[in-house]
Formats: sequence, C-alpha cells, structure tokens
Amino acid sequence: MQTDINRIVFIPVIHTDKESVDRVIQTVNSVKPDVVAVELDRERYYQLTEAKAGKNATPQKMAEDAVQGLMQNLAILEQRLGETTGSSVGEEMIAAIEEGRRIGAKIALVDRPLHLTVQALMSVPLDEIYRLTGLVPEANEEIVQGDSKDIFGILKEEGAIADLMKDFENEFPLTAEALIHQRDRYVANALVTILDDVEGRIVVVLGAGHINGVQKVLKELLEKQSAS
Repeated sequence: MQTDINRIVFIPVIHTDKESVDRVIQTVNSVKPDVVAVELDRERYYQLTEAKAGKNATPQKMAEDAVQGLMQNLAILEQRLGETTGSSVGEEMIAAIEEGRRIGAKIALVDRPLHLTVQALMSVPLDEIYRLTGLVPEANEEIVQGDSKDIFGILKEEGAIADLMKDFENEFPLTAEALIHQRDRYVANALVTILDDVEGRIVVVLGAGHINGVQKVLKELLEKQSAS
C-alpha cells in the first residue's frame, strides 16, 4: 500500500492563483511522471479549452433553478477572482495538462462528471442552497474592494484551508457532502485504477480543499485492496 501511495505526488492548488500555476509546471517538469491527473471532468475540460480559445464570449443567461444558479454564481465568483489575480479560471489544470503532454505523460481527467455533481446538489434542501448562494454577493463585494490578495494570503497560511473546510462542512453539511466528499471518493477510486494500470509516478493536481479527503479515502481503498 505504502509503495503505491508514495508513487503519487499531490499538488494542492488554489484556483485562480498564479503561484499555483507556476508550482504545477515546475513539479510536473521536475517529477516527469507517467501520468498527470487533474481535477477536471470531460465537460469542464472542454469548457476551459473553449474559453482559452475565446469561443465562449457570449454571456450565459442565469439559470432560474436554484442549484444551477448556485453553480453559475460560483463560476462568476471564480472568474472575478481570476481577473484580479491575472490567472484565469482553471489555468493551473490546463497548465498541468500542457506540461504533461510536453514531457510525454498520459493525461487523466479524474473529477466526477459535472452533471452528477449537479444531480447530487439537487437533493440538498433549498434553504441550504439559498444560504450559500446568498454569501456570493458579499464575496464579490470583497473582490471589488480589492480584498482578494488578502484572501489568498490568508488561504496560504498553514492550516487555513483545513479550517475553512471544517467551517464549510459545519455550516453547509449536505452541500459539502455533494460538492466535496462525494467527489473526493470519486477521485480516490480513479487513482486506484491508475495505480493498477501504471508502474511509474503520478502527479495529481487538486484544489487544496480536496487533498486531505482524497488521501484519506485512497489509503482506505488501498488497505482493503491489499487485504483481499
């Protein structure tokens, strides 16, 4: 089990953070893994590549459905953060893919399909969805006021992400299950498959909030696998 886990190099990233992009490129180039696995599904990958090519300039109509509205609001929040940091949404994932291809690594899209995450969110009570959606305008205001650099500085402090995730789980437990924990389990299962398929090293690029959960589930899965 330990040998398998040690073949994986996890890169925790903060979305729309330029330093994360640079770290991904440096790590992939240094490790030269057989596989680069990224926190994207096929749909999200195509969205990002089309955005990079300038093919989705037409603004989308905001969805009337509560869950779709939440997802779109979160996407807009990320986009505004990217505008202030100079790092576009998903740039760290695309950078990992491009650097992986440059060194001849295989690319794995290991996130759960977006439509399944949306379906899972459909089971979350509306009051929880609306409470979370209601926080987005406040976050947008902080970005407009130029507080985003302070936010990124805080997130990079040791233990800050873990504390933030704990607060989120306490405040929005069912949303956290659908948006985070279920995806952690999906990614961990995907990594088990990759470990079985390749003998070399694997670089895994994940949002920092997913690292602990994915590692925990992965260890449990590999323990069960070795015991059978």
